[in-house]
Amino acid sequence: MRTTLNLDRDLLERAKAALGAATYTETIERSLAEAIARADVERKLDAVRGRDLVWSLGELQAYRRQARGDTA
Repeated sequence: MRTTLNLDRDLLERAKAALGAATYTETIERSLAEAIARADVERKLDAVRGRDLVWSLGELQAYRRQARGDTA
């Protein structure tokens, strides 16, 4: 999708370098994906804050595999 944006050039260049992105489009797409991922983590943390979470090592490893999308 094409759109016109007024962006701070210095901020965009710094983000591009920080992300190792090749293009401005890649920089913006990675930034948006990161913002969504962070919001998702915050939402999940909010859901469990204040609870006493006690997981076994096996349960923690299984959760991490599921969170990464591992099928094995």
